[in-house]
Amino acid sequence: MIEVKNLQLSIGRRLILQDINFTLEEEQNLIILGRSGSGKTVLIKSLMGFYTPDQGIVRVDGADVYSGKNHTQSDHKHDFAMVFQNAALLDSFTVFQNVALPLYERGEKDYASVLDKVKRSLAVVGLEETLEKYPSELSGGMRKRVGIARALIYEPRYMIFDEPVSGLDPITSSEVLYYITQIIRSVQATTITITHDIRNLGDIGDRVLFLEDGRSLYYGPLKDMYKEEHPLIRKFLVQVA
Repeated sequence: MIEVKNLQLSIGRRLILQDINFTLEEEQNLIILGRSGSGKTVLIKSLMGFYTPDQGIVRVDGADVYSGKNHTQSDHKHDFAMVFQNAALLDSFTVFQNVALPLYERGEKDYASVLDKVKRSLAVVGLEETLEKYPSELSGGMRKRVGIARALIYEPRYMIFDEPVSGLDPITSSEVLYYITQIIRSVQATTITITHDIRNLGDIGDRVLFLEDGRSLYYGPLKDMYKEEHPLIRKFLVQVA
């Protein structure tokens, strides 16, 4: 469970997040919506322990992320995995090496165990036959799916998808969303998805946090967001649809 209470955060002299409150229960899946510059990415990094807030509380599974002097070393970071917008694969590494990298970084040395975990993660996204390929040999959608496999490799409690279908054609977008929904339905992780694409929202989440200028305009069930009368939310839904 993730709990955020009265979160306020500044970077330099700029106030980025103001009075953010929400609770994400286990097996709920959150969608974060909002215009560019609304604070979505900074909020995610705050959950992961990278930005110390000016005030407020962030708890992950009951532990206060920012308590104590050594919070930046907290084990809770290992509960999160992020799938980046551009997949962020290393071009000189094979698919196997890219997916295995988090395991080696965490000290795993048994090659047979690593290989087994890589194969299982790639199987989840339908790419078990790509072990020895390089990113340049893959389509954009396949690279995104390799990024998902890499995030799955150490079985995180929370998976964050940053604009998972950005820049993809409709068919490839549907393929990527299919694998995300399979992860959600199998309850392999609680997911948080940052997106501008309001199509298929019901497949990737059941709760929405809508940010504007670092403030929460809406937090609650996805189905209820469409009943909101706030003019910016209505405008966003119409223009992005």
